[in-house]
Amino acid sequence: MRGLGQRFLQMTAVLLLVAAGTFFLLDLMPGSPAIAILGTSATPEGIAKVEAELGLDKPNIERFLTWGTHAVRGDLGVSYRDGENVAQAIRQRFPTSFEVLILTQLLALGIAVPAALFAASRPGKRRDRALTTTSFALIAIPQFVMALTLLIIFAKQLQWFPAADFVPLNEGIIRNLRSLVLPVLSLSFPLSGIYFQVLRNDLVITMSSDHIMRTRASGFSERIILLKYALRSSSLTLLAVVGLNTAGLLGGVLIIEQIYSLPGLGRFLFDAATRRDIVKVEGAVLVIAVTYVTVNLLVDMLLRVFDPRVRAASIGTRR
Repeated sequence: MRGLGQRFLQMTAVLLLVAAGTFFLLDLMPGSPAIAILGTSATPEGIAKVEAELGLDKPNIERFLTWGTHAVRGDLGVSYRDGENVAQAIRQRFPTSFEVLILTQLLALGIAVPAALFAASRPGKRRDRALTTTSFALIAIPQFVMALTLLIIFAKQLQWFPAADFVPLNEGIIRNLRSLVLPVLSLSFPLSGIYFQVLRNDLVITMSSDHIMRTRASGFSERIILLKYALRSSSLTLLAVVGLNTAGLLGGVLIIEQIYSLPGLGRFLFDAATRRDIVKVEGAVLVIAVTYVTVNLLVDMLLRVFDPRVRAASIGTRR
């Protein structure tokens, strides 16, 4: 419990740094939100009046502490531009991004794990070389290139899937999944290449370890050894990588939501940034950081439960 407590404090510090960094970097941007609100008719008197009404004339430290205090209570403020409640707007858009993230991870693992097992069963053979080459190719292709390629082939030419016609989950599971096929494929293909490399390499090392040699000498078949013993040990490394890749995947979701016009958090953040809506940007970045920290905390807890090496290291640290 002490180790988890320390981990929680570290995650809290990360959130504080992200929130402070975002707030003060946005504060350093040239110009004033009051100018964006007033437009071309802005005058020095009008700018001063709007800044006073919004509290922008106060010191940035005071404004950050006020914003942070409200954010802890779930109040992310109100947009200067359109008066929209930021927390409510994010609650409406977050489920779409979260669904894309979960489906992407599941599909990437669904592709990578069987492929890694198939390749690791005959390391160095033709199947292994072919799958390894394919995985490198998938990793090398940028996500936006993959998205545009799939969009042109399957949406524009073949018209098998919609290009920009998202259907919410509450309007039908089948229609919802069909509208997310291309976005999820665009994100999961490159990710599956990374997961394949991690799991395949770990499996090959595990299969040549001493405890696997002893298990093999006991008369177990290679299939049983691979699936029952080697995979269990190697999957823990993959689990850690899944947690670390969450940040990169969240960045990919931002791009994919723009390409496929998905009403998610990534598109919300992009629109807010282009409109210089600072309150929305701060709220969206904070929610993304909380999501990343939460996922990594859960992964860390799972590793402590299932990996004896992590438990031993934690006990050793306490001593």
